[in-house]
Amino acid sequence: MSCEYFADKGMKIDGNYWLVHPQTGVAWNDTTVADFKQTYEAQQILLEEERFAASKAEKLQEIKEAVFNKLGNEQWRVQKAQEHMLIAELSGDQAALGLSKSQLQELLAKREQLRKASDEAEVTIAEITTQAELDDFEFDVNISL
Repeated sequence: MSCEYFADKGMKIDGNYWLVHPQTGVAWNDTTVADFKQTYEAQQILLEEERFAASKAEKLQEIKEAVFNKLGNEQWRVQKAQEHMLIAELSGDQAALGLSKSQLQELLAKREQLRKASDEAEVTIAEITTQAELDDFEFDVNISL
């Protein structure tokens, strides 16, 4: 958005011309023009900061939801590994028990790897300072589980 003053047309604010100050109704002069521009620019900066903060929060929420959904969708693998371990334990088959524990441990390590990647993405997003950087940031939830 923009604002600029024209002596013959008045103040152009976001594409509309105002012959008088839009809030006070006072005719434009050097002081009111300067004050309005300063206020307008400060408001635009605040709006940009708010939009950027909202974009960061949205990106973070998308990542958290994706990780949550991925872990939820893959929970059956954990249950399956736990069942295999329980079967081996109940049958007394030590070789199968060792293999089942190993498989469960590997699966849990991959899930933890996804959680850590999510945590690192959260830190990275917090450190991002521009919208372009945020737009370029990508998080892939497809760590094979």
